[in-house]
Amino acid sequence: MSLTKDFVKISGELFEYLFPEGIPRNSFIIIAGKGGSGKSVFLISIVKSLLNRGEPVLYMALDDDPKTVIQQISALNFNVVDYVKKGLFFIVDGYSYRIRGEHRKMHVSVIAEVDPQNMQHTINTVITILDENKFIDRGVLVIDSLNEFLSHYKQEELVEYVKDMRANISKARGITILASLHTSTQVAKDMLNYVEHCVDGVIIARRSSLAETQTSFKILIKRMKGVRHQQGWVHYALDEYRELKILHKVTK
Repeated sequence: MSLTKDFVKISGELFEYLFPEGIPRNSFIIIAGKGGSGKSVFLISIVKSLLNRGEPVLYMALDDDPKTVIQQISALNFNVVDYVKKGLFFIVDGYSYRIRGEHRKMHVSVIAEVDPQNMQHTINTVITILDENKFIDRGVLVIDSLNEFLSHYKQEELVEYVKDMRANISKARGITILASLHTSTQVAKDMLNYVEHCVDGVIIARRSSLAETQTSFKILIKRMKGVRHQQGWVHYALDEYRELKILHKVTK
């Protein structure tokens, strides 16, 4: 992955095909799809590429506990703990607030715990961590997922918070935000329609039936501001090295 101040060019066959010039660094991008559509594989593969080149990653774990997040990343043949030790990978734990009583930090990568029911405090905590660890014009914030906030806030409220994060993190600090959204419910689908005009990019993930002998997915760049990108569905799968391999290029 080569980097400039204004663009992030992610390495790997799939990403280099989708984004030949990379993606604008100051982007807020939503990766949306139903359960099992490959969102996590796609997102974690980006995280893996970033860390391999020394870019810091702040991962907001909302859907799962930090241990599960680490297991998912490790499934791609990647020892993320090495990057925790280097000060490049951090988790904001937005899951453990559900645990009653005293509990210890769930993983060495956890830098802070937040309660997503208090969105303003959550955003302030994230911004403080980004500033303290010098993420300015580098690195990525992963939000996994926006659905947790959707559980606590009305659509209109969440849209305003998305605008807040985009303005203060992506635009003011030059930090890419990648946020997943599970669209298995009508509420989440409506949310995507409601918020997509407020963000810089929307990527749609689905399962693909193209490969008979392996789990395959397809991806569509619905929109991406400020950069050339592929149009149409691209089919891909994990190869034996746990890398994303293109199975079929653009289809309508």
